[in-house]
Parts: sequence; C-alpha cells; structure tokens
Amino acid sequence: MDMVDNKKVNKGTKTVRTARPILKKSKGKLDPWRDPDAVPYIVLEGLSKSYGNFPAVKDVDLEVYREELFSLLGSSGCGKSTLLRMLAGFETPTKGRFTIDGVDMSHVPPYERPVNMMFQSYALFPHMTAEQNIAFGLKQEYFTRDVIRTRVKDALDLVQLSHLAKRKPHQLSGGQRQRIALARSLVKRPKLLLLDEPLGALDRKLREQTQFELVNILEEVGITTIMVTHDQEEAMTMSTRIGVMEDGYIEQVGTPTEIYEYPHTSSIAEFMGNVNLFEGRVIGEEKTLTRIYSDEVEAEFIVTQNVGVPEGSDVYVGVRPEKVLISKEPPSSDVNVLEGVVEEIAYLGDVSIYYVMLPSNKMVMATTPNLVRLSEQPITWDDRVYLTWKPSGGVVLVS
Repeated sequence: MDMVDNKKVNKGTKTVRTARPILKKSKGKLDPWRDPDAVPYIVLEGLSKSYGNFPAVKDVDLEVYREELFSLLGSSGCGKSTLLRMLAGFETPTKGRFTIDGVDMSHVPPYERPVNMMFQSYALFPHMTAEQNIAFGLKQEYFTRDVIRTRVKDALDLVQLSHLAKRKPHQLSGGQRQRIALARSLVKRPKLLLLDEPLGALDRKLREQTQFELVNILEEVGITTIMVTHDQEEAMTMSTRIGVMEDGYIEQVGTPTEIYEYPHTSSIAEFMGNVNLFEGRVIGEEKTLTRIYSDEVEAEFIVTQNVGVPEGSDVYVGVRPEKVLISKEPPSSDVNVLEGVVEEIAYLGDVSIYYVMLPSNKMVMATTPNLVRLSEQPITWDDRVYLTWKPSGGVVLVS
C-alpha cells in the first residue's frame, strides 16, 4: 500500500513523521476537465511575475486536476520556467495566487510547500550513493529511520534500480541518473511534482524510451505533475493536457490531439509541427463547413469547421503535410487542389517530405510514408504534381 506522511510525533527536540495510507489511482473515469462536477486540484488565478519593467509571466489562469500530467510547452523565453519556479516557491508572484487542494501557496516558503521539483541537471550529490541521494530529503525532515529505509527501498523498486543502490552518480548512465532524481522527488510523496525539462539531458533514443517509463511510474504513483518542456513531441507523448505558452501568456490549453489538430492561432499551428498556411478570406459559411478563397495561391478551400466569423474576414487555412495527398494525376474536384512542381525531396527513412513550388512561388509540403524505396517512388524531382486534401484535413485560423 502506498504511504504518505501527515502525522508528527515528538522525539526529543526533533519532530519525527509517521505515515498513513493514501487511495490508489482509479481507472476508467471521465476526464476530469470534461466533468462539470470535478474540482480542480491546482488553481492559478491571475498569476504574474515581472522583473523591473519586464513582465515574464502575464495573468495566467489555469486549472489542473488531480493525477494529471500537465505540460507547459513553449519556446525559450516564453515564461514557462518562471511560472514553474513560482509554483516551487523559488520566485514570488508580482500578483495573483496559486492554490493546491484549496490552500493558498502563493507566499508559502518553498521548504513548507507540499511540492517537489526535479531539475534538468538532476542535481544529484556526487559524493552520495543513489540510495543516500534519495534519502537526503527524508533525513532533513527527520523521518524515522524505519520510514526512510522503507521509502528508499520502495522508491528504488519503483524506478527498477534497486541493484544500483550503492552506486554514485558518476557510475550511472544518464537514464539511470534521471530515474534516481525522479525517485528522490517522489519519495516524500508531494502533492505536486514539478519537472523542468526532465529528459533534456538524454540522447534522442534514450529520451524516447524514457518518456514511457516516466509516464508509467507517475501513473503508478498517481501524483499530480506539471512539466515544462520545449519539445513538442515530448509534450504530446507524455501529457494528459498541454498549455502552450507564448510571450508570458498561456495561449491555448487542450489535449495533445486538440492542440495539434485544432490550434487557435497560426503561431501555435507552426510551433506544434510542420504546417502549410494559406492566407485567405471567408466567402461563405454553412452549418458544418467554411468556404475560403485565397488570393495568395488563387484557389478555393473548403474546411469542415464553422468558425463563426463574418463573410469577408481575413483568415488562414492550415493544413498539416501528412494530410496532403500528392499525385501526378489531376483530381476530379477543383476545391482544395493545388498544382506545382517538385522542388525538393527530404528523405527521412520512414517518410519523405515533398516540397512543391506553386506558380505563385509559395512552397507547400506533402508527407508520404515510404512504402517502397525512394528510388522506386513514382514521383521525383521536377515532376508536375497535384496536391489535394479532404475538407476535414484543414483548419481555419483567425490569426
């Protein structure tokens, strides 16, 4: 049974903590952010931070639910790390408040918050063994010797590194150090775990492998987690929901699917991966679709989305390259169709990206899986081709 500490007994002049059971994570429930009766566990209200006249974080409102793995995603300098440091207590908000389970933590010192933070560098003590690193925080807060021994053993078992308990950090691989740092963060059973670029120090292959290990460990423990990352793939792989940050604001919150397929703005669409953007204006709307004409490429587009903007409004149409079909044969429809010449081909092993130059000198990308070798592909450089996509393949962006 999982244990957390909530009771203290006196031992001389020290305070010694004992333990009680907590509830296991339940499966199969409605996503809490879709449940009107669900109560947010972490609440940020107008949280802001300025350094002199420079506003780093601006009026952030956010609700995170119990046992979520929520990611703050954005480019360098967008304010995500500053926001995380405010939650940890390392930065004091200029204004606004932050609560955990209904308790205001805005001005509580970091050592009194039920929060642990795992840094990108892991910050392991080089002179201590793995088990000593994990036990350090428990000793600092005067947990009993038996509790420390049990907790450290459970933490090592959780990250599957019991056999390396006596090794020091320099004797561990990058992935093993990452798991020891995670075990140290979890051993005190915080109410909120903060991850600052947790996989940034790992190489690509190990990072991909560790993503799933980390998610499985956090799900097993059932802890609420907020992670900062600039890696879109990492956020989409690991998160229940994502908050995309830009210029100090959270621009959009949603599941990975919602953020990728239905971005609110053109900048979010571009940040979340490759996208073809076409400037246009609305020429008509029906219940389930929008008609747009683009003077930029002299083409009409249909999108199965009703954005509710007046006719004549300027918009963008965004189409992901994997939604675009490329063919030498002209299609039967003249809507959502572009014609051009293959300028470049990027061979990536599993897929190839075709860069097609339109008569307007606009480059459009189309991604195709490599079902046959590149030399056997029916389309090659300088071929004249047609690009098409389904109405459901595009999205209307109002900015």
